[in-house]
Amino acid sequence: MLSCTVHTLKGEMVYGFVARVWKNDKKSLKLPTDYGEWIKTFSYPEKNAMIWTLDGRICKVKVMNIAGDYFLYNGWLDLVTSLKLPSNSWVVFQYEEALSSFRLFYFYQDISLALSEYFYYKPGNVKDRDNCMLCL
Repeated sequence: MLSCTVHTLKGEMVYGFVARVWKNDKKSLKLPTDYGEWIKTFSYPEKNAMIWTLDGRICKVKVMNIAGDYFLYNGWLDLVTSLKLPSNSWVVFQYEEALSSFRLFYFYQDISLALSEYFYYKPGNVKDRDNCMLCL
């Protein structure tokens, strides 16, 4: 499920991550491999989290640890359905510091079109897959 992640210099705040919705009928979305570390280091949401969409909707999801990997569950499929996200679309989660929530940006085709005050796209970096978002 995860196709991209955020790279930062050691000690920098991680403001979010990007993922690909491979199939829009899945009940969960796998989060980056570093998510557990971000929980400890940056107080990333654990268990319950809120996702704020660009059009003002607020969705509740649950962050679950399953066999050492973190997933968005309980509410993820409802979010994908309500936003009508097609399979193979991209989502950028921008962490809303101290709010236990994310602002969600979504893209139907090319992640290089992603605009955010915290991210830019750089092809050719390797972490979980072959592309990533970088913090500014």
